[in-house]
Amino acid sequence: MNAALAKWAAHGLCAQTDPDEFFPDKGGSVATAKRLCLGCEVRQDCLDYALATGEQHGIWGGTTVRERQRLTAQPLGGAA
Repeated sequence: MNAALAKWAAHGLCAQTDPDEFFPDKGGSVATAKRLCLGCEVRQDCLDYALATGEQHGIWGGTTVRERQRLTAQPLGGAA
């Protein structure tokens, strides 16, 4: 575990939950993980970590990979 992750990860609700909830099989439900993230005290730290590292697997900070990709997408072109 890297230092940035170690600072907050032990305080996450995910540390007390089955990791499979946060890394479901393709097409599996993410509802339980997202619900847990909503009440997690380190949710923003978790999301910030996932965005900064380009995490491509699992639920981080209450977001899926696609949701994180949308958050980091650069706008195409300028305003008309």
